[in-house]
Amino acid sequence: MDKNEKITRIIQSFRAVNRNFLIHIKRNANDLGVTTLQLQILKILHENPEMGLVELANKIESSKSTVSETVERLVKAGYIERKRSPKDRRALVMRLTDRGETEKAEAHKEYMKRLSGLDALDDKEVQTLLSLHEKIIQNIKTDGDEKNE
Repeated sequence: MDKNEKITRIIQSFRAVNRNFLIHIKRNANDLGVTTLQLQILKILHENPEMGLVELANKIESSKSTVSETVERLVKAGYIERKRSPKDRRALVMRLTDRGETEKAEAHKEYMKRLSGLDALDDKEVQTLLSLHEKIIQNIKTDGDEKNE
């Protein structure tokens, strides 16, 4: 296999895997009755409670206005609540409500169930896959990428 064919086949393989993961993520979001962006926000706030809007927008690499509108819909749906920061009373922070935590946990459980086919890989195969991914990342990394990790 020549150089260009090798690169093309690797790209096609990653696209196919990515497409399948995205299908599962969309189904997961649909089951919860939210968009994929809303699902991502729920996941981030689950992992980082008491996060501010600017920090959240930076984390998902989206505009503050887009995140603000999306958060507002999640607040109205009862998944997120805003409150004053205990560290800075002028700032608002967000966290998942009990309902948000419950729904996020259920969605995660269903997502893992959907992806249970990955368990067919044995530990050695997983380690090889992860090592290859790391090698690919290092070989295609461009200047400035390290600040986005």
